[in-house]
Amino acid sequence: MSAQHLLFIRHGETIANEQQLAYGVTESPLNEKGIAQAQAVGQCLESWPTPYHRILSSPLERARHTADLVNLPLNLDIEIDPGLIECDLGDWEGITYQQMHDFGYAMHSIKDDTFEGHGGESPNAVFNRVAATLTNACARYPSQNLIIVSHGSAIAHGLAAILQTRPKFGYQYLMHNGAITEVVLSEAPEILTLNNYEHLPAALRAETGRPDNAQQA
Repeated sequence: MSAQHLLFIRHGETIANEQQLAYGVTESPLNEKGIAQAQAVGQCLESWPTPYHRILSSPLERARHTADLVNLPLNLDIEIDPGLIECDLGDWEGITYQQMHDFGYAMHSIKDDTFEGHGGESPNAVFNRVAATLTNACARYPSQNLIIVSHGSAIAHGLAAILQTRPKFGYQYLMHNGAITEVVLSEAPEILTLNNYEHLPAALRAETGRPDNAQQA
């Protein structure tokens, strides 16, 4: 294998997404749309040009269920890695998207890597956790291409770490539910596709409305 590939999948839509509630480490199951999105990802990956060898998933149910559905046609080993969990929103777990917008979560997280005004994880903490998780995974499986099933904010921080961009909260890498981002870890890591959701039928693409898409748990 000339260069290792990582393929990031954001979990399918959840009941909390549908209700426009911001859940970080709080559990919320996939809704019917989210299940269909995950199934569509698996069907897409059956003919994906890059071969993948293993799936690593966040321990939260919405990610694990997505990983299981994606894996139905792939039949890969699935490993649960707690380092891929979504950011802890602290006191803001379960508030509405509108409240998140009004409280300035995205603005503060973009401007200040140490922001902890919500009583949860700072961008520094999420960045360091996900970066270490990905580094360790690549070291454990250096000859394997890895599928990573995780969450909007966790993936955004991880991509910022891989690509060495700022801010540490990589808002420019936020993804839709059921979307795919692929990275090749060459001498200079490169994004091959970002927030790709072309595999989703039109009815599965539109997300529940939100005032901004800075919080994608």
